[in-house]
Amino acid sequence: MIVSADNEIHLDLPGGPAADAEIVHFYSDGLRLHGVLVTPRERTGPLPALVAGQGWSGAVNFRVLPLAARLAQRGYAVLALDHRGFGGSQGARLRCDPHEQVRDIANAATYLAGRPDIDGSALGVIGASFGGGIAVAAAAADERLRACVALVPLADGRRWLRGLHGPENWPGFLDRLARDEVARVRTGAGERVPLSTLMPLPPSPEAAAEAELIAATYPEGYPLENARLALDFSPERWVAAIAPRALCLITPSDDTVIPAEQSTSMYVRAGEPKALHLLPHGGHGGPMGPLVDTTAELTASFLDAHLRTTPAS
Repeated sequence: MIVSADNEIHLDLPGGPAADAEIVHFYSDGLRLHGVLVTPRERTGPLPALVAGQGWSGAVNFRVLPLAARLAQRGYAVLALDHRGFGGSQGARLRCDPHEQVRDIANAATYLAGRPDIDGSALGVIGASFGGGIAVAAAAADERLRACVALVPLADGRRWLRGLHGPENWPGFLDRLARDEVARVRTGAGERVPLSTLMPLPPSPEAAAEAELIAATYPEGYPLENARLALDFSPERWVAAIAPRALCLITPSDDTVIPAEQSTSMYVRAGEPKALHLLPHGGHGGPMGPLVDTTAELTASFLDAHLRTTPAS
């Protein structure tokens, strides 16, 4: 756990320039949201900044901060937020509404732009997995976000979930979602399930360790409604609206959780300037895990070209 229960922050910094981190709070639709702002210790003026969102698990503080620290070493501020309902933020517990999360990104950008240490004309967004799709949708909707980096991103929720569940299980899963919707309408509460029910993955030591970590963090389980909310979330429909602002997509070719096809689909639909980095290996967790240094290099190079208002020192 990178942000512990007592709010101790662990950036897992490699050698090099120092970075600082602070717990921050801001409001989104009246809800008090929690975030960690990572900044370079040495600076000469207001910083270009990114809002960093979480994936579907809500584990932003387990995944984002090592990358945020490396970007801070390269001169960027990164605000890693807990979306509403996750981590230390207020809101319906563990409910993942993509359109609400897009508003959280916009309000995080407003918070950053109001800080004197941030260059409000040099704001971007970064996200991984489901959060990569959120980043694309947020950038498409908000022209203040001048650059978007999406790691192993979701392009179309229905196509993604149908692939995970398989054709033999898909009709039954849709029936279960329909029954849950009826229960929520009649009783005000729906079914809560492990994350593996929403997104079944092939057995592996990595998947088992991830499931154990998430179950310990969120023992109450996720609303089954989250799958229903994801079905009609299709960032590839909106990705063209990012241009002429810049888009960078990074994904390993061997990702079995969100296949690289989802990134290539968005790349084809996006306008210029755009970049697609298909890494030869690493799986879904690679860009935020073993390949985090590669991710940081690719991301910083992209941001240096498309986000900074002044050259990097």
